[in-house]
Amino acid sequence: MNLEREYSRIAVMATCILASLLALASPLGCGAAGNEANDEKPSDPQGVDLTRVPDPAAELPINTLQSLRGVKPAEPKALGTIVRDRAAAIVLGKALFWDMQAGSDGQACASCHAHAGADDRTKNQLSPGLNNVAGPPKSQTFDRTADGKGGPNYTLHDDDFPFHRLSDVNDPDSRVLFDTDDVVSSQGVFRRTFVATDPDSEGRDTCTDAPDFFVVRTGKTSKRIRRVEPRNTPTVINAALFDRLFWDGRANNAFNGVSPFGPRDLGASIVELQDDGTTREVTMHLENAALGSQAVGPILSGFEMSCEGRSLADVGHKLRSRRALALQQVASDDSVLGPLRDPSGNGLTSTYEVMIQKAFEPRYWASPTLTASGNTQLERNFGLFWGLSIMLYEATLLSDDAPIDRYLDGNKRALTAQQIYGKSLFEGPAGCIGCHHGPAISGAAFSFGKERNETNPIERMAMSDGRIALYDNGYYNIGVRPTTEDVGIGGWDPWGNPLSLAREAKRAASGGPPALDLHFDNSKFVLNRGQDPQASEREATDGCFKTPTLRNVELTGPYFHNGGQATLEQVVDFYNRGGDRRGGKHVTLDGEQTVTGKDSTAYATNDSNMDADVQRLFLPKKAKAALVAFLKSFTDDRVRWEQAPFDHPSIMLPNGNASGPGPTFIDVPAVGARGRSALGLGPLKPFQPK
Repeated sequence: MNLEREYSRIAVMATCILASLLALASPLGCGAAGNEANDEKPSDPQGVDLTRVPDPAAELPINTLQSLRGVKPAEPKALGTIVRDRAAAIVLGKALFWDMQAGSDGQACASCHAHAGADDRTKNQLSPGLNNVAGPPKSQTFDRTADGKGGPNYTLHDDDFPFHRLSDVNDPDSRVLFDTDDVVSSQGVFRRTFVATDPDSEGRDTCTDAPDFFVVRTGKTSKRIRRVEPRNTPTVINAALFDRLFWDGRANNAFNGVSPFGPRDLGASIVELQDDGTTREVTMHLENAALGSQAVGPILSGFEMSCEGRSLADVGHKLRSRRALALQQVASDDSVLGPLRDPSGNGLTSTYEVMIQKAFEPRYWASPTLTASGNTQLERNFGLFWGLSIMLYEATLLSDDAPIDRYLDGNKRALTAQQIYGKSLFEGPAGCIGCHHGPAISGAAFSFGKERNETNPIERMAMSDGRIALYDNGYYNIGVRPTTEDVGIGGWDPWGNPLSLAREAKRAASGGPPALDLHFDNSKFVLNRGQDPQASEREATDGCFKTPTLRNVELTGPYFHNGGQATLEQVVDFYNRGGDRRGGKHVTLDGEQTVTGKDSTAYATNDSNMDADVQRLFLPKKAKAALVAFLKSFTDDRVRWEQAPFDHPSIMLPNGNASGPGPTFIDVPAVGARGRSALGLGPLKPFQPK
C-alpha cells in the first residue's frame, strides 16, 4: 500500500468535479471517489485523522504497472550452501512436480495445475463450503446449482455462473436470483488412511478407506468420489514473485524444510551430517522461500495428494529408488527433462535418489546411519529436497513476454486502441491499480523497481465505513462472499497463532509471543505514520484473501477464491457493481458511499471488513469491454501454446467418477519446448463449463 492507493479517490473526485463544471461529466461516474475529499475531516474514534496527508517530500512511489522482463525472484541467501547444482535441482523439481507416483493414488502437484498453471476441469470440481464457520452439517452439505442439480460428481455448466446472481448485474442491492456457499476447486484424493509405502506398479500407497461425505448416492447405493479442496486453485506461473502463498498466506516466507508454517512450527527440523560423521537436528530458516513452504503442504494433504497420516519421510522412502516419471511420457525436446529422457519415452533414466544426490550438498543426504525414525537421512530430509527443488523449478515459470510487457518496454503497437483505453480505466477510474500493480500485477507480491523495498507486510487503510484499520498488505476483503463462509487470512495455524501478520503485530504490542517473521517500517505507513501497531486498534483481516496475479488471467478461470465467476466479463461486472456485499446502511457524503451497520463482510467485532476501494463504478458497456480486452493483454503466448519453459510431461487427470458419457481420466499429452502446435494441438482455451 502507498499514497496512490489511499489518495487516488481524491483525484477521481477532483476530476469528476472539474468535468461537471465544464459540462463534460464523465460517463464513468464518481462512485470510486474517497471521503478524504470532504471538507469535514472524518476521524477514527482512536483519534486518527483520515485526511492527514504526509509531507510530500516523504511521499511514497506511485503504484504502476511494470514489465516483468529482467525481474528475478527473490531467493534465500543461504541457497548456495544447500543446493550444489542448480540445474540439477530444477530437473528434480520439474520431475517431482509432474510425477503421479508422488501422490498416494496417482495425484501429482500438476494434477491441479496442468492448465496455464491452474485447473480448468469441470466435472467433480464442487466443494460444499468446507470453511463455513457454521460447521457441519452446513459446511458438509452441497447446495443445488442454478439448474437445481449440483453436488458431488456434477459437471459444471455455463449457466451455473455466477454463484451470486442478481436481477440487475450492475446493482449489488437488487434481488438475489441465486446464491450458494459452494466452491469450485480441484478434485484430489479419495479419503483414506495411510498404512505403508508399499507401492504397487502404478506407485499407489497402501491405504484403507475412511468415512467421508464426498459420495454419490443412487437409490440405496453410494459410491465414494475424490474429495474437492475448499478454495479455488490459483496458478503456479509467476508464483515465485510472491512474499507468502496460499489464499490465506499460510505458506510462510521463511521455509523450515518441513511444513508451510516457517518459524511458527517450533518442532520443524532437518538432520545435518557433521564433519566428524555424526548427525544432529538443526533448524532451517530460509527467507524468501515461500514456494518451498507452499510445496510441502499439498503432498501430505488428505484432500490433495495423500492418504491421511503419511509423512514426508514416507514419501522419500517411496520415491528414492523409483525412476522419475516412470508412468508418464516425456517429450524428446522437453526444455528441462529432455537430456535425461529414457529411450523408451517413459520417464527419465535416473532414480530420485541419484537426482537428489546430484542436486544437493552431501551433508543433507550422505549419512550411512539411520535416523531416530528408522529412515535414512535422505528420507528424513525429503521435505527439504522436495520444497527447494520445486521452488527452483517454479522460479523458471515467469511469463514475461505478454503484450503488456512489450508495451511497457516501449512497443506502443503491442496493445490495441481498445486495450489502451482499458489500461487507462485500469489505472484510473476503475481503480484496479490499487491492488494489482508491479511486475506481478499484484500488491501481495515482492516489490520491484520503483516500488522496491517500499511495501510493508502490514499497513493501515480507511475502510468502507470511514474508519481505519490495520491489515495485511495485499490481502483484502472485496465482498466476494460473506465473511462467515471463509475467514481467509483471519484464520489460525495449528498451534493457535494468527495467520495474519496484522494480528501478530497487535499480539506483540500486547506483550504476547513475538512475531518471529514480522518486520515492518512504521515510517512508511500511510495513515498514522510513525506509530507502531496498537494492541487495541481495529484490524481488517477476516474474509481477506491474497491479491492474485492477473498475468494469464484469461486462461486461469474460474475466478476469486471461491471460483464463483466463470468469465472475465462476470469479474468486471462484479467490480462495476461494487462487489457482492449485502446489508449495511449506505450513506452518501459528498459523493462518497460509506456503510454503517453490519454488512455481509462483518465478523466478530467489525461491522464491516470491506475494502473501501471496491465501490460502484457505473461503467458503460464500452468501458467494461475495454477492461476485459486489456486483461487479455496479460497473456503470454508461450503459456497459451505451452512453449518452453511451460512445456511438460504427460499426465492423467482424474475427472470424477463414471456416470454416463465422458472419461474418468483426462489424458494430457507430453509437450516439448516447441509447444502444442508441434503436436498439431490448438492453444489453451479459457475456462469453458459445458
